[in-house]
Amino acid sequence: RRSVTRVVMTTAHLGARASLRGAPAAHLARGDRRKRDTPPRRRSAPPPRAETARGEHAIDVPLPTSGALAPPAWARDAVSAWPWRGGLEPCGDHPMRVLRPDAVTGSIPEDLRGSLFRVGPGRCRVGDAKYKHWFDGDGAVFACSFESDKNKNNTHKEKGVTIRAGIKFVRTSRFTAQERFGVDKGVAVRGAWTQADERNFPFANLFRFPTNPSNTAPLVHSGELLALCEGGAPVRIDKRTLATLDAPGTKHETKSVFKESAGRRLPMGFSAHAKKDGTDGSLYTWGLAAPPAIGVQVARISATGEVTHVVDLPLCAGDLDGSGLGRNALSPERLEFTLIHDCAMSKEHLVFVVPPWRLKPGLDGKLAKALLGATSFGHAFEWDDTKGAWLVVLRKSDLSVVAARETKQMSAYHFCGARDALDEEKTKTCVVLVGELRGHRDALEARFADMYSSTWAEDGYNTLREYVIDLKTGALLSDAPFVPPVKRASATERASGFVAGALPMEFPVVNPATFKSGLKPRFVYTLAFSGSGGGYFDAIQKLEAGAETHAVRFLPPGVFPSEVEFVPRANKNKDAEAADEDAGYLLYLEYDSGSHLSSVVVLDAQDITGPELARIRLPFHVPYTFHGAFEPEYE
Repeated sequence: RRSVTRVVMTTAHLGARASLRGAPAAHLARGDRRKRDTPPRRRSAPPPRAETARGEHAIDVPLPTSGALAPPAWARDAVSAWPWRGGLEPCGDHPMRVLRPDAVTGSIPEDLRGSLFRVGPGRCRVGDAKYKHWFDGDGAVFACSFESDKNKNNTHKEKGVTIRAGIKFVRTSRFTAQERFGVDKGVAVRGAWTQADERNFPFANLFRFPTNPSNTAPLVHSGELLALCEGGAPVRIDKRTLATLDAPGTKHETKSVFKESAGRRLPMGFSAHAKKDGTDGSLYTWGLAAPPAIGVQVARISATGEVTHVVDLPLCAGDLDGSGLGRNALSPERLEFTLIHDCAMSKEHLVFVVPPWRLKPGLDGKLAKALLGATSFGHAFEWDDTKGAWLVVLRKSDLSVVAARETKQMSAYHFCGARDALDEEKTKTCVVLVGELRGHRDALEARFADMYSSTWAEDGYNTLREYVIDLKTGALLSDAPFVPPVKRASATERASGFVAGALPMEFPVVNPATFKSGLKPRFVYTLAFSGSGGGYFDAIQKLEAGAETHAVRFLPPGVFPSEVEFVPRANKNKDAEAADEDAGYLLYLEYDSGSHLSSVVVLDAQDITGPELARIRLPFHVPYTFHGAFEPEYE
C-alpha cells in the first residue's frame, strides 16, 4: 500500500520597511523587546546526520543518461546519496494530453470533477550551474484534470471521466532570456539569491533588480489562472494548454491582469499567498512597493478584478506615529528589507506575523551592494536575535490598522488560517494557526540555498501552533501547540498508523469551508517528517484537536509526496456524512524515486490510512512543487 509524503517549500518575498502615508490611526503597544545589548542566544549544534541513505532507503534512481535532461556528474552523485533529490531534477515540457487507459488504478469519485494545478521550480539548475536557492528555480505549472466525459468513444476504463495531464515551464522574460543564451554558459539573468555569471554575461547584475521566476503558487481569479511569486506580477496561464499567455513577444505581453486606477496602483511585488475571500470573491495581496515608494503595500481586489484599496503596511513603530515621510522617514529601521511570504485571513481580518529575518542598512554595506548588483539580495539577510516578530492586524473591509506591535521571537513561512472569536472574558480576539519553525531560520535558509547538498532533520520543519491575539492591544493572550509535538514516529506507531502527537510538519491544510464559516477547525492535514531514514518528507498526518493519537499515512521507502489539496465532497444529498468537516478528498503528487516517475493520488480525507481511492500514474516525473489549487469543473 502506498502512502503519501510531501515537499515543503516556498518562495520568499522581498519588502522594505514602509512609511504609513495617510493610513488610519492604529493602536501601538510595545512587546517585550529584547534589549539591543543582550548577547545572542547560544545555538545548539545540529544533530549528526547520515551522509547517505541506507538500507531500504538506498535506491537506484533511473536518471536519464543522455539528452538534454541527463544530469551532470555532481547531480547524479547527489541523487545517488539521497534518492529524494531526484525530485529536484528537471523534466522538461509535457503538453496536456489524455492519459492512457491503464494509467488509472482505483476509481475516480463521481463528484470529483475539475482541475488540480500545482506550481513549483521546474528546474533549480541551468545545465551544470545550480541556482543559489531553491526559490530561484524557473517556475513550471502542472495540471491534472478530471473532466466529465462527453465523448461516447472514450477508451478510459474510468466511466464518465476523461483524465488529462501535463506540465510546462512558465515563459517569463528571464526564462526566455536564459533559453536564448543556452545553458552552457551558466545563469544569464539575476535572481533574488542567484547572481548572473558575469564571466560570460558582463554587467548582467549591475543595477538590475532580481527577476521573477513565477514558481510558487497557482491562483484562479476572475476566470484566469495565474502563476504567482513574490518576485513580480502574476503571469496568466492558459488553463487548457498551460501555455503562458503573458510570454514576452506575445500580443498579451503588456496586458494587465487587474484593473488599476490613479492612486490605486498595485505593488511591484505580488504575494505568492494572495488570500481569496470565499464569501465575496475579494482578493488580498501584498508586495514590495514600486519606486519611488518604499516598503510593503497591501491591496484589495474585487471579484471582478478591480483594485479597490492600496495601503502601506506598517512594519515598525515609527510607521504608526503619523509622521508619514517626516522626521523618522529615513531611520535605519524603516529602510530595512524583510520577508513576508504568507499571512492568515479570518472573516474580518488579515494577520501578518513578520519574523526578524532582515536585510539592514549598515557599515557592512550589504544593502548597498545588493542594490548595486554586487551581491545577491537573498543571501544578505540575517537573523536579528535582539528583536521579536512584528505583528500587524488589518481590517479586510478598508485595510485599516487594528493593531501593530512587536511580539514573540519566532520564524514561519506558512499559516493555516484564522478565525475571529470572543474569549472567556468577552475580549475580541483573532485565533491564528501558524507553522512555527522548530530550528533556526539561518539553518533552514542554508538548506534551501543548496538543495542538492542539503540534509533534513526535525529542526528543518515546524510545529503547528495556535496564537490568540487581543484585537484591542495586539497582545498575544495565548500561544500553544494545536497538538503536542513529537520528534519522530516509533516502530509501534508506524505499524498502527497512529502517532501520539504532531510530527515535524509543513503545509497545514483544512477544509476551506471551516475558516470561511468562522469555525474552529477540528482536523488539520500536514506533510510530515517521521524520521524513517529517507531524509525528507515521508508521511501525511491528520491532526485532530483534542485527540490522543493522530492518523498518519506513511509512504514506502523512496516515495515522497507534495502538499495535499483538500477538495470537499459535493453535498448533493445533504446527508450527515457530507456535512462532516473532513468529508472530502485529499489530492497530492507523489514522486517515486525507484521509477523516477510521479503519480497523482486521491485519498478519502476521512480515512487517510485506508486504501487509495485512485492513482493516476504519469508518464513523467514532476519536479517538487510548492503549492496548488483545485478548480471545480462547475462552480
